[in-house]
Amino acid sequence: MRKKICQLCMLVISLTLVIGLVINVSNQNSVEAKDSSSKGPEVTDYFTVINEDGSTSIVDFDDIENDNSEIIEQSKEYNLVAKTGDDKEVIATYENEEEAQEALDNKVKTKSKLRARTFSVTTYAVEENTKAIEYGVVYLNSKGHDGNSYLTYKNVLTGYDGYTTGSYAKDAAYIGTVNGKIRAKQAGTVMDFDARDVTVVDYQSANISHYYVEGGYLYHKYFYGSESSSAQRVGKKPSYLNEGTKYYSYDGHYFYTSYPTMIKDYQNSNTSYPNAVNKSNPFYNYYQFLSHRSKTTLTPYNLDTITNDKVGSSSSKMKNMGQYYIENQNTYGTNALLMYGVSGNESAWGTSAIARDKNNLFGHGAVDNNPYYGANGYENPQTSIKYHAEKFISNGYLDNEDWRYNGGHLGDKLSGINVRYASDPYWGEKAASVNYYYNYGNDYNKYTIGIINGQQKSYKLYKEPGSTVTHTLGSGSSPRTYNLPVIVLDTVTVSGEKWYKIQSDTALNESRTDTDWDNQYKFSRDYLYVPASDVTIVVNGYDSSTSDGSTSYARGDVNGNGKIDAADYLMVMDTILGKYSMNATQKSVGDVNSNGKIDAADYLMIMDCILGKIKL
Repeated sequence: MRKKICQLCMLVISLTLVIGLVINVSNQNSVEAKDSSSKGPEVTDYFTVINEDGSTSIVDFDDIENDNSEIIEQSKEYNLVAKTGDDKEVIATYENEEEAQEALDNKVKTKSKLRARTFSVTTYAVEENTKAIEYGVVYLNSKGHDGNSYLTYKNVLTGYDGYTTGSYAKDAAYIGTVNGKIRAKQAGTVMDFDARDVTVVDYQSANISHYYVEGGYLYHKYFYGSESSSAQRVGKKPSYLNEGTKYYSYDGHYFYTSYPTMIKDYQNSNTSYPNAVNKSNPFYNYYQFLSHRSKTTLTPYNLDTITNDKVGSSSSKMKNMGQYYIENQNTYGTNALLMYGVSGNESAWGTSAIARDKNNLFGHGAVDNNPYYGANGYENPQTSIKYHAEKFISNGYLDNEDWRYNGGHLGDKLSGINVRYASDPYWGEKAASVNYYYNYGNDYNKYTIGIINGQQKSYKLYKEPGSTVTHTLGSGSSPRTYNLPVIVLDTVTVSGEKWYKIQSDTALNESRTDTDWDNQYKFSRDYLYVPASDVTIVVNGYDSSTSDGSTSYARGDVNGNGKIDAADYLMVMDTILGKYSMNATQKSVGDVNSNGKIDAADYLMIMDCILGKIKL
């Protein structure tokens, strides 16, 4: 009896511990998306590099060469000086210490390696100095002097703190030294660094990130670690850029053929670029600056095709997930292709340890020095897609009163989700690159994108043109965005003043009189107005319309692209072979012979339709 009582007590204690653990994990996950301010940036122990041909490579931090000794040596010079009484004269200057020491030894007629000698009344010595640099490159350390796995900086334009690291992106443009801080520009942001976290070298001896045009596309080549580099597509070629020319830019908007010319513009202004080749026509990477409050024209099949192309026969947690990206896009108002690009890079296309062991496709919770054990765990990968769409994006980063809000787009280090989501300054650019390599359908440039210029401090968003203010950006303790991209839906003129109807990043209440971050997002309800005079249009889209609900499918149009084509019968064939899993809507339109299943008869009927033998 006593033994049974003891066993019962142990069972109760065990259940209590388990329940407590479950509650703790549940509470942790529920808070994770809304408040992670104390946990720092999302930092996995690897990152994705996109190669010029669109293939991806996974780089482990442990494999990155971060030896900065050669870089530091480049920033120094060694003067041979002669001191007589209070007078000092620089006799010669040398690039390295060995040459200077040899000159000193020769000067005093001895082979001793001592730094200073007395010869008659004159003392000779070698003095180490930092080179005076007119046009420089700032090389970022991989870790901060405070021991963190990232570097902190002050954003000169907004006053906010930010973070980056040389492990992801090594170089930045050197603007100058201000109040003891090294001022530089990287990923669109003017940054003030602690001098202990960076090294300044002359641009002529440095590896410099740059842009180039090839095959109708614009590429960005950047450096990481000590000397590794990669190049990725960042958009279709602008008309003003040509093949065979190297272009410099540290914001991705304004381009220069001369590095010193770029530095002069950066030194003279943070907001104007009079000597850029496109001074009046800034370039904006469409997918990098498109708000999540949009819809892709890609289908689940398109997304699954990309995944299969990326991973081949390898096991991946992203396989057959296309339908869940689209479903959550339609449910929570978050663009499926943008989420898909993020998950591909964060999870190494579904093959990372965090994805494999925890069904976490986005690196949720993988922060600072404890990425694997800190990462969230999910029941299955589709749950992580739902959690990302609902909690992280719709209710989190797109809530314009959340501390992380910097716009609804992927962005860079000046604006967008990139500002707070990742220390990689090119995180948004990488996530945006996916469709530039596949070009499915007519997704590119669908939406019109405008930039609300300057800093949005006490900036009013209107319910209707010139009427009630629905929300004020940057009021009180709310975050202040800078050069905020918005989707422009329409243009209206009221009393002679032109206004833009824009898609709201944050869900509104039913009367559209206030924001309601926890409300279900509705494209038809959640729009606002701003004066057109505040906005610069940077992308003229062909169709900015959105609608609530799912993609429309016609009989036989399994991939939902509006026509019956080879992609449809291939989806049917893959379903029959067990390579693809259709959602309910696809099964309904794919079952063209109406026998309640997907079989060879459906495949043959769709093929006959394409050949013009029958009509569906």
